[in-house]
Amino acid sequence: MTVLAPLLSGHDAGSIVTWTEAGPLTAANFCGAAAAAASQLPALRYAINLCESGPLFMLASAAAWTRSQTAVLPSDRLPRTLERLRVDFAEAYCMCDTDAAAELARRLGFKTVMVSVAADACPQWPPSALPVAFEAACLHTSGSTGSPTRHRKTWGELVGGAATLSRAFGKTSQDCAILGTVAPQHMFGFETTIMFALQGGGPLLPARPALPHDLAEAMRLARSLGMSRAWLFTTPMQLRAFHAVGKVDGIERVVTATMPLDAALASAVEQDWGVPVEEIYGCTEGGMLAHRRTVQAETFTPGFGIRFGVDGAGIAVATGGHLTCPIVLADRIEISQGSGDADSQRIRLLGRGDDLVKVAGKRASLAGLTATLKSIPGVVDGAFFLVSDAATRLSAAVVAPGQSAADVQRALAQAIDAAFLPRPLLLVDELPRGAGHKVSLAALRDLVGGAALTQCRASIDAEVSFDAGDPVFAGHFPGRPIVPGVLLLERVEAELAAHGYRVRALSAIKFHAVAGPGQQLRICIGLGDLPAARFEVTREADLIASGVCQCEELSAG
Repeated sequence: MTVLAPLLSGHDAGSIVTWTEAGPLTAANFCGAAAAAASQLPALRYAINLCESGPLFMLASAAAWTRSQTAVLPSDRLPRTLERLRVDFAEAYCMCDTDAAAELARRLGFKTVMVSVAADACPQWPPSALPVAFEAACLHTSGSTGSPTRHRKTWGELVGGAATLSRAFGKTSQDCAILGTVAPQHMFGFETTIMFALQGGGPLLPARPALPHDLAEAMRLARSLGMSRAWLFTTPMQLRAFHAVGKVDGIERVVTATMPLDAALASAVEQDWGVPVEEIYGCTEGGMLAHRRTVQAETFTPGFGIRFGVDGAGIAVATGGHLTCPIVLADRIEISQGSGDADSQRIRLLGRGDDLVKVAGKRASLAGLTATLKSIPGVVDGAFFLVSDAATRLSAAVVAPGQSAADVQRALAQAIDAAFLPRPLLLVDELPRGAGHKVSLAALRDLVGGAALTQCRASIDAEVSFDAGDPVFAGHFPGRPIVPGVLLLERVEAELAAHGYRVRALSAIKFHAVAGPGQQLRICIGLGDLPAARFEVTREADLIASGVCQCEELSAG
């Protein structure tokens, strides 16, 4: 016997599901509009949903499902991504709501359908029902640790995921809107703004705030539509930006995902906005798996019916609940028992399974190094990564307006082992973040081209001075103390060590002028001709000393 589940659940015919330019869509009008749109679709198996508007994305998905078509959700709308889908999904067309997306799709050889609400669509109730075994969606990972991979979802999994979300957080009422900041092509955005709304979570607001002040504008729109309150589903990065511009009236609850939420940020938002801030742990493969209120717990509570386990090799697996098969997790976890019944679990995240790197015989977490980098004053964003699978040194891309690479390197040298200092350290205007505000490994590697690599490895630039009270100056050239050459050489060696290099020999040295205590000196070290490192010590326009050291990286023996 075929088991069915309705397209909409928890709605009555007159409840509002969302709004379009044509006005509010009640549940009955939504079902009628989806049926009308479905009748215009080509008879193909796959519908690549490129709609940018949340309401039209929802309508397009419902229309495709009504025709028993799988909605394919790409990780982005780049030409190379669509070209790959053109090869992988031969029986596919594109659903669009913008001329730009439609033009791109046609140029790449796709049939296209422009999605809109038909003016003559008749209300339809009750909603249609879909087989729970029907392959409803094919989602793609962000590619944050490699190439995007696809994951197929049955209708039963999607409905079950929305139910897991509701069991964790409850449901909104008809005067409380759903407001999301992540595109619905991403699993977090899809589950929280599309499936949650369809399965009775409340009406979807036709807005997707991106910039800090957009949140207040979205809530003004909500009030104009009769919604006094909203649940905000967003990322930690966006939440930080929204919080920085002040409280926004009407936000009733905040739920974040896609990356770890900083407890200090969660606490500040709860205090300043007076709302609970909660966090989802999940993945494209399984959707929401666990949740926590960040200020109250360091561990996550599994979603309804979900159990976590770790095998003998340390591989974490999630099973049960809305999952139709075991999900192998990319993260390392620690499992403990909660204070409730014997079957209760608590999950502590220890980092990604591929997060640990080994350099010079030492181990570190890329996430931990990135967190240290982002904690440096003046650093707005950043990420550590390996520039290739065979790389033996770490690299980093950093957004730090007003700072030099040397400034950031010096700060890092005070906080992490020299073996993990990034070479290169690339200053950029922004990180190439994509779906869910994640940054893909491929995009980071693309940043590090040959020219950028040469520039970032070209020099160490440091400002130094020597305290006149140092005992080394006592009795040294009375009345006119000077900095001994050995101190200058020690400082050059120290700068190299701080950046991960060991001096093996001094090939050449020449002193051109003298320097005194308290004077600001600059040490510049060129690394372009390694193992030879050429250095200069200057005071404004005066050259104090120059020479060549023979160096090796600390990881080399």
